[in-house]
This record gives sequence, structure tokens and C-alpha cells, in this order.
Amino acid sequence: MKKLGLIILLCALLAGVSAMAEPAPETALYTGTLRVGAPVMARTDGDGDIGYIPKGKAVEVLEVLPYWLRVRYKGTLTGYIKRSSMSDTSVKTLDPAITPPYSTVPCEWLAWVKGEAAVRSMPQEDAEALITLREGARIALVDITDGWGRIIFHRQYGYIDTRLLSEIQPINQGGLPGDDAPIAAYTSFYRITTDQSNLNRIVNIQVANDRFALYTLAPGGKLDFNANIGPYSRRNGYLPANVLVKGEVVQGYGGGTCQVSSTLYNVTLQLPGIEIIRRRAHGPAAASYLPHGADAAVGSDTQNFIIQNQYPYPVRIDGTAQDGALTIAIYRAESAAARLPADEGGSLEPESP
Repeated sequence: MKKLGLIILLCALLAGVSAMAEPAPETALYTGTLRVGAPVMARTDGDGDIGYIPKGKAVEVLEVLPYWLRVRYKGTLTGYIKRSSMSDTSVKTLDPAITPPYSTVPCEWLAWVKGEAAVRSMPQEDAEALITLREGARIALVDITDGWGRIIFHRQYGYIDTRLLSEIQPINQGGLPGDDAPIAAYTSFYRITTDQSNLNRIVNIQVANDRFALYTLAPGGKLDFNANIGPYSRRNGYLPANVLVKGEVVQGYGGGTCQVSSTLYNVTLQLPGIEIIRRRAHGPAAASYLPHGADAAVGSDTQNFIIQNQYPYPVRIDGTAQDGALTIAIYRAESAAARLPADEGGSLEPESP
């Protein structure tokens, strides 16, 4: 009897140890509903089909990647689905106090290229070159690991060797006064082909960037993209180029300004003190130059991007475009002027809208 009692006690102790060793369920960041049915993959290379989630079903989002979401369905099925499968408007942040809005990509560094630098598909010197940047090009880095800066290139990660950068400046994430670094920044990439429509699009991107210098947002001040960065007319320097309307590519003055507004949207997502008053995505097809659901369309009565400064200090917006890299940064307006390549110099003297 004593032996049987010892066996029972030992089994109970082993069961307790096993229960203690079992990991706690991973905390979800967001919930959302699928707009289309989605295969669930074990890996982000698109292989390893491990299940299927029907259209309209709710999932928990555990991780957000440029092309994929890692989700949990019914508490048991965990894997990767395409971001395009999610209904972006259905996504809810479970704990807004500690979790940034869906699609937010915090960038930790702002950097300038020295000489010539390739953005590569992997953090290694022999990896595919996605695009090549040249002297003075400015980029926002998500983070730096083992000498490689990580960025988002369209819908994948890209990497740049930090030895090819002339300066690496930490983002002033706390908004500290007297720091000439931006309080947030983001880079998206545009095509650099030489067909006339794309050349016009590049001009339009630069015109929109130049118009940011006209404005400082005082506390409570708003930037209305259509009103302040537009109107998108020849008189304001805009040219006809491809624009995305209801998923279709058509010609229109100011083509390319949606990439500027969308890049600015990704900057403001990082800043709790910048309120997004109005924003509309391009629709299910989305904008291919950014991760799915991370865009902000402008150019019509129904498509506009409006933000309001809720910080107790004024802010200004600074945009640059070079070699296919569109970088937008937001600064405390009373801080030193944005750093520019040595041959450009100068400072911004923005005016209130």
C-alpha cells in the first residue's frame, strides 16, 4: 500500500512538472477578419501548407511581416497567411497602450549613403541587389544587426551594409528638445525606369516633397494633403503620370503623390502625438510599393489624407527622393534644420498654413 502511495505521489509530481514546463500561449497583438479564404503556411517561403481558414473567419494576429501575417485560428492552428487575405478595416488592436497601430513599422535610425550602396535581399555581400543608392541618398532603417541595416523594400525586407553609410543618426523617439534628429522617419521605394510617365512620376514626388517646406504644424494644426500639397496641377509643377484609381492604372496630373502621402502615413503611424483625421487605402489591390494595407490614397473628394499635430510643440515634415528611395521624416520644428548633403546645405524656413 505504501509503495502504491509513493507511485501515485510521484506521478502527481511529474504531472505538475509537465504542466509547469508547458509554455504559455503566445499573446496576440491584433484580431481581424479574413476578406478571402487563406491557406496557412508553416513558413514564409510559401511552402508547408498546414491548413486553411475560410473567408469571414476571425483570427488572432501574432506577428506582422511585410508580406505575411503570423496568425492563430481557433486557438490551435498557427501559421502564416498573406497580408492581402486580411480585411484591413476589420483589424483591432488588443492593447493600444502597449501595441502600436496595425501596419506600424518603427524605424530606429536615419542614415545617409556614402559613395554607392546596394540594398540587398539578405544581410550578406553576395545577396541579390534590389536597388543601388548613391552618395547622399537618405534612408530610414528599421534596425541594425551585425552591421546590416534593415529596411522594408516593397513587400520584403532589404538590407544595407552600414559600412557604406556616411552617417547614422538615432531617431529622437522621445521627442527631446534640442535634438536635431527626426522624431520619426520612413522610407519607401519607387521605380527609376526612364519611360516618360515614370520620369513625370519622379518629378511629382519631388514637387510634393518640396511643398512640405511651406508648412509648420503648430500644436493643434492640421495638414490637409489635397489642399496643402495639392492642387495637383501643372501650375503647381505637377505632370501627368500613372495613378491608381479603383485598382486601375490611368494617367492623371500628380501621379506619384499617393506614394508621398502613403510614406507620410507610415511616418505618422509611429507617432502617437500625430492624429490621423482622415485616411483611405487604395482598396484590395493596395499600393505595391508598400506592405499591404499600409497606404493612404489622395487626389479626390473621397481620397485624402489629413493629420493633426497633438504634440505640445510644432512639427515640420521633410521629404527627400533620390535613386528610388523616398524618405520622409518629421522633426520638432524648433530643433536644428534637417541635415542635408554637404553640397546642398541650407535650412528650412517653413511658414504656417
